[in-house]
Amino acid sequence: MGMPMPEWSWVFGHLMVFRQCQNCYPSDAFAPVVMRKICADFYQTDMFYLDLWPFNTTMLIINDPEVAKQISSAKPPFPKPAMFGAVVDPIAGGPNLLTMNGPQWKEWRSVFNPAFSQSYLQDQVSVVVESTEVFCRKLRERQNAVFCLENLATRLTMDIIIKVALDDDLNYQNAPSSLADSLRRIVGWSNFGDPFLNYHPIRLFAIFYYGRKMNRYVRQALEERWKEVRREATSGQGRRSGSVISLALHNYFQQRQSVKTNVTELDGDFADFATRQMRLFLFAGHDTTTSVLVYTYHTLSDHPAVLRRLREEHNTVFGSLPGQAGARIKETPSIVNELPYTMAVLKETMRMYPPAGALRHGIPGEYLVDKNGARYPTEGCQISIQHNALHHHPHVWPRVGEFLPERWLVDANHELYPRDGAFRVFEHGPRNCIGQNLALIELRVVLALTVRSFDICPAYEEWDIYRPRSILERIGFAKRKPGFVDGDRAYQIEKGGGHPSEGYPCIVTCIGD
Repeated sequence: MGMPMPEWSWVFGHLMVFRQCQNCYPSDAFAPVVMRKICADFYQTDMFYLDLWPFNTTMLIINDPEVAKQISSAKPPFPKPAMFGAVVDPIAGGPNLLTMNGPQWKEWRSVFNPAFSQSYLQDQVSVVVESTEVFCRKLRERQNAVFCLENLATRLTMDIIIKVALDDDLNYQNAPSSLADSLRRIVGWSNFGDPFLNYHPIRLFAIFYYGRKMNRYVRQALEERWKEVRREATSGQGRRSGSVISLALHNYFQQRQSVKTNVTELDGDFADFATRQMRLFLFAGHDTTTSVLVYTYHTLSDHPAVLRRLREEHNTVFGSLPGQAGARIKETPSIVNELPYTMAVLKETMRMYPPAGALRHGIPGEYLVDKNGARYPTEGCQISIQHNALHHHPHVWPRVGEFLPERWLVDANHELYPRDGAFRVFEHGPRNCIGQNLALIELRVVLALTVRSFDICPAYEEWDIYRPRSILERIGFAKRKPGFVDGDRAYQIEKGGGHPSEGYPCIVTCIGD
């Protein structure tokens, strides 16, 4: 049909094109980073097709913000593809808000939407502060030592999402947790970019085993919150929790009361579905937030002028003593909304290192239209909005390779002002990220409590000396060569979302209290 695509082979489709681009990067590089190289050859077009059979269905790759908006606002909406469920459902234990479609998705989104509103999340800010204060102590304990920051940051974000979602104190920063460890095991066995992992002989058993451990923990917390909700609703006694699951249970209780006079038991179907959604929130609520947090420290270490301006903003808002920031935020949670430059730094970090992308499935008879009016059929295609490629598109972003938080602070008539729909980390439309308000509150609070107290710098060369060696390396049969993407050792790797390579080895220096 003359539609744009790379050179195609009757035998290999576009697999060899993808392989050639993959060979330009380290073997563990994030697939969207590889896709960015393919997209760069098609930046003159709004979209193009890619044939990766048998590993995937035909893909329609989106290269333009206007076309991306067509997808997010389409009626009827483009559904999530089945292959997305094959990746995410094992983590959640079944259908969930990321993989559901139609009325089922709409119903469950309405159940959880209130819990992620800005007003409700203000009550959770103290939780974020308290967990971050533990994180600060852990950083002080490791000052001047070489360690992997991602592990420490993961424990922080896991503690926060467990408290916010289930109103449970995990204390993962101080002690092991079967829930957190089980989740990380399941993520490790999930097929993020490795189609051959599906055929591992123990994969299904491992997912089942760790999934049952997660279900037991989440279901117990669910039952405890249910008892509290019933006591509070029927007698006015007990505490009123603002956690995600408690608010969902309040909504459920009120709905059941409208048709029944006495609700004593938690419906099994509701409990099963709620357990899946909570497992999803535990994964999504820590994975991408961890990635963004670590990459923010990385970009700040590379841009001292940005770091100085960020610290100046925090001095202005919280006072000159870094140790007072936590108390100020607890006293006035809305103060985190008075950090425009901090928000700009976070957005620019997410532009440079987007942790994920967006997938939809085509609809028979539905087309996407480019700027010249050409119609692209979507039937039988997986529609992919490649955030990494779109966020590095030189025709969309002026001075695309520069880290410029200022682009998020300029007026609409300024040349740096972002194009509408170009920034898509949280996606747009009805299926945007339900947890984006929580993530942005969390990230701003953590930066407010850390950037004036610590210098965090990458330490890959030092890590090369001290890191654990594999058996083959120890006996001399293998030698690992450091990898780089665009000169960056902290390139994104495939690990749920895009995460910094090797867990981001770093050195922390304490600079204030």
